[in-house]
Amino acid sequence: MIADSSPHVRLDRALSSLRGLAVGDALGSQFFVPANYPLLKRRELPDGIWQWTDDTEMACSVVAVLAAENRIEQDVLARSFAEHHDFDRGYGPAVNRLLRQIREGGDWRSLSSALFKGQGSWGNGAAMRIAPLGAWYADDPEQATHQAEISAYPTHQHREAVVGAMAVAAA
Repeated sequence: MIADSSPHVRLDRALSSLRGLAVGDALGSQFFVPANYPLLKRRELPDGIWQWTDDTEMACSVVAVLAAENRIEQDVLARSFAEHHDFDRGYGPAVNRLLRQIREGGDWRSLSSALFKGQGSWGNGAAMRIAPLGAWYADDPEQATHQAEISAYPTHQHREAVVGAMAVAAA
């Protein structure tokens, strides 16, 4: 059976994936709170409100760009990442600096490619935010991997990071 590729159905799939990503990411972020270690070891859920993370915020930008453009537009995505950047969400130092510089008018292409002595970031952020794009393109795995590749470059230009995003989107 071929999945429905209408924009409304694609958005519904992406939003469902985004909800799952947000909850999973918020739970995963609890592993970085030392007071929660005993609970997590016992497989008990921590109380309280869990943190809305950098990866979830960036996944929201991915979905917003797909909804507005029906594909990834790198400049629009980079601007959205920069405009929605919140230092307290847990971004790494390099991405904090990168997004601030983009917000101040810097070109994401040169800034992103210059990270880590010109190797580009090979962190997992591009893969962490991409599941909703994979859901959007559930009917077209080739386009899912292509669009995931395009979506990685504004923040992650190392080939391993890009391929990680492509693999998650295809899955």
